[in-house]
Order: sequence, then C-alpha cells, then structure tokens
Amino acid sequence: MKRGTWRLVGWALAGALGLSGCAGHTRAGGKPASQEAREAEARLAEHTQEQEQPGDEQAEREAFARRAIQALRAAGEKRDIQYDATDFLLRIGAQGENPGETVFLGNFFDEYLALAPEQRDEVFAQLSRMRDRPTLPKTYAEARPNLLPVVRGRTFFEQLRMVVKGGAGKPVPISWKPVGPFLGAGLAFDGPETLQYLGPDELARWGISFDEAFTAALENLRQRSSEALEQLAPGTCQAPWQDNYASSRLLLDEVVRRCKVRGEPVVVVPHRDLLLITGSEDEDGLRQVAEKSLRALMAPRALDGRAMRLTAKGWVPFMPERLSNAWGGLRKLELFTRARDYDEQTQRLEKLYEERGEDVFVAAFTPYQDEHGRSLSYAVWLKGVDTLLPRAEVIFFMDPALGEEAPPVAIGRWDEVAKETGGLLMPVEGLYPERYRVKGFPSEEQLAGWRNDPSALFDEEDGP
Repeated sequence: MKRGTWRLVGWALAGALGLSGCAGHTRAGGKPASQEAREAEARLAEHTQEQEQPGDEQAEREAFARRAIQALRAAGEKRDIQYDATDFLLRIGAQGENPGETVFLGNFFDEYLALAPEQRDEVFAQLSRMRDRPTLPKTYAEARPNLLPVVRGRTFFEQLRMVVKGGAGKPVPISWKPVGPFLGAGLAFDGPETLQYLGPDELARWGISFDEAFTAALENLRQRSSEALEQLAPGTCQAPWQDNYASSRLLLDEVVRRCKVRGEPVVVVPHRDLLLITGSEDEDGLRQVAEKSLRALMAPRALDGRAMRLTAKGWVPFMPERLSNAWGGLRKLELFTRARDYDEQTQRLEKLYEERGEDVFVAAFTPYQDEHGRSLSYAVWLKGVDTLLPRAEVIFFMDPALGEEAPPVAIGRWDEVAKETGGLLMPVEGLYPERYRVKGFPSEEQLAGWRNDPSALFDEEDGP
C-alpha cells in the first residue's frame, strides 16, 4: 500500500470470507521466502478499481523527485543530491558519516496532486526554499523567543532512526517525548519561512535540557493562543489557528477546556492545522468530529485520526460505546490511521532487512469492512517463514505446503492466539507500531481450537 493508493472505501478480503481461493505459497523458482510470503499475502487481499496502479504511481513519484532536484539546482544547490525512492526523500550533501540534510517529499507530493496544474509550480518553489532554513542563534537566550512545540504522529518520530541515516548508536535527530499513546511532541525553531526541528546536538550547544527548552516553547505557544475557539456546535469546537501549530494546542489544557463539553474533553488532531474538541458524552459532537477528521486525513500534512480523552493523568485512547452512532466513524479513523502507520513501517523495515541481506517477511496490517459496516484488521502468519507480525485483531494461518489455492488452516483473534501460543510471539523491542517475531507455528491442536468461520470473527455489535 503506497502513498496515494489507500482509500477508506473498498476495504476487501478475497475469498477468505468463504474460505475459498485463499492462497498459500510455494518455494518454486528459488524466490526468497519473504517474497513468496508477500505474494501469498497479496493474493489474500483484493484491490478495488478505485486504487491506483503501483507502477503508475511510482513513475509519477519519480517524475516529481526529478523536478524537485531541478528546482533545488535552479535555486543554487551545489551539493550532491541523492533520491531515495523507498522512503521518498532526498538526501542533500550526505558523505561518509555525515548524513547531510533530508528533504521528505511525501507532503510536497500530496500538495502537488491536490493543486490544479497551473498552480503546481508553487510546490517546487516552496520545496526549494527548504535550503533557506533559519540560521540557528549561537545562544539559547537568542533562540528562546522562537522555540515552539510541534505535535506530530508518534510514527513520525519513532521511524526517523530508520529514515535519517546516522549510523548505529547515533542519537535520534529530533528530540521529542510521547503525548498520549499515538502522538509525540518535539521542539522547533520557528523561522520566517520554515521551521527547523531541534535535536540533541542543538540543545547541547546551547547548554539546555530538552525539558527546560520544552517548557519555554510551551510558554511561547501559550502567548500565541489567546483567541477564542471556533464553535462548530454547542459543545464542539475547533482551534482557529492556521499557523502549523494548531495541533500543538492540545498541550495547553486551558485551551482545550475553553470548549464547554458534555463529559470529559475528547480531541482529534487529524491535521497540523486542525485541533477538534468535543465531549465524551456528546454523540452528535463525536460524530461531527469524526466526519471532519475523515476529510482532513485525506489532505496533505495529515497527522492522526484517533480520538483521545483528557484525564487527570493525561491523554488516553477514547472510543464511545459500540451502540453509539459515533462509533462507526471513529472506528474507521482508528483503522485507517493504524493501517497507514503500519504501511510506512513495513516499507522501511523491508528496506532495512534488504540492506542487511536478511530474508524476513514483514507482514502487512490490513483493514477490512464488510457490506454491513462491520470491520476488523488482519495479518497473515505463514508456516516456516521468518515473520514480523503487526498486532492485528485477526490472524490468518497459512501453510505453504498445501499449495497456492489452499484456504487458511485456521483463523483466530489476536488475544486468543497470543494466549494459546505463548512463546511463539516475541515482541520486538524499539518498534512502533508494535510488532512480534514468530518463533515457529502453532500445533495442530491449537489450530483446531480456533474458528474456521471468518464471519464469526466479527462482533455483531460492530455494525452501524
């Protein structure tokens, strides 16, 4: 699932619902086990006509990267520029142990696609201005007035180590801390045209700790946040700021509590310029927030679609009761965000293992929704294949020895599988979203104890 091909509609599961036509894999032709496993996984998943063809998208991305390089050269960039197709980024001036600068192309590409053809040149003009990053002051006293906190999806921070090459043991390039279970907050120096993320090296030069700098950044943000919230409906609000830091205002409890909600405050930050607030007991407000978040997640520079509730101990995950009319929309946002995060992680892990020469199958996290609106997520566990599994709700067990047309030998819910298999699922440290390395395959007795009817895996209350 590459950037641009994902659609919230059209979640599908091929013959698995009838347990017919589901594919295992063979080792014919000497293919690596991970490649055979990916092909088996792809045969299990059915793509809709609304999805773009990967080859067409890849060609478009490469054409965009070429134009980006041309724009940088025209702006005076003389250093070496390397294009990384897997991570869709440019490395500028990388040499030896020096990683150089990294320009992530994904957001620019999304903005390019969203614009009319006659407006697209502005994207490359904006991209070329990345060369003009603000010069950081020499002292913390000079820098302090321009420090601001930046809230992004936790995946952004967690996966930087795999994207920005610095060598083993190098510190993460951006200093940050978790915000609830899904988000992270870093530090930025806010310049006239662009912001620059700050890492351990910059803080060390200024002789300041992350916590001290973050406290100052919060105070700067507080001084910029005196405006009233925009009311979408009684008890439902959105932040009015369009300054790249709207999402960061969830760090300011006093701003969140300006919205007089029913129950406890619930927020969603689907975009860096969109902070939505409603109440845990406001069904109409939750539904409105879900609808608005869904549209925002389709825009460039989207963040996270999962709802969080403010408690005395901080932000925690939130979902309404399943009988609520708001449950379906928030559930769709949750599955979409998890699938997107796992997809980005899958691509980067595959590249990492390829560079190491290791044959590891990084299983996909796949969401599915049936015609009744019931939903689940699944992953494929293949016998005899070194696999990293995402934490999906349902596991399809496949035996390659049975041939390509064989159905799964068993299907089980994650909680049941984890309980029964014990040491066969080992958590991999340092990965977000979480993954587990499989150590073998369940016994025949264990497989026989799980459901073979996929329709029984749905909770009947999952529907609208």
